[in-house]
Amino acid sequence: MYSYLEQFTDEYRRVGDASFKRLYPSPFLVALGMAGKLDEKPSSGTTIINLADGVLERGPIAVGRTSENDVVIPEYSVSRKHCFVALVEGIYRITDWGSANGTMVDETDIGRMTPRTLKGGEILTLGRVMLHFLPPRHFADYVRKVAPPRDDDGFE
Repeated sequence: MYSYLEQFTDEYRRVGDASFKRLYPSPFLVALGMAGKLDEKPSSGTTIINLADGVLERGPIAVGRTSENDVVIPEYSVSRKHCFVALVEGIYRITDWGSANGTMVDETDIGRMTPRTLKGGEILTLGRVMLHFLPPRHFADYVRKVAPPRDDDGFE
């Protein structure tokens, strides 16, 4: 479920845009760092969380600090059960589970147990941790923009 940006950029260069989009039909969370310290330029060591393997289609993805969650973020400001992401009738939604430090979408606190629609590109803040939500249609674009071109791969 966890990977690094470099793995995706290498694969993107190898298989091309169309194949890459077919390979990754699920949304991703890109770790941006701690709130207030946003780095605009992701490094190859940027953590990428794939919300894949059909898990989202079977039910919500639990996000929190402990191992009972689908996505574990070991940071003290993230609650044990912080929030969950669900796919409901083709629409992605995030809901705060009543966390101590709240869940924000693009700097707006979403409140407890109130689903918020995610369209793609939003910055999610869970406690002090900032994540970029990228649905499948945005993930390939993100990887293409950060993948530096190589002379031998034919991409410009």
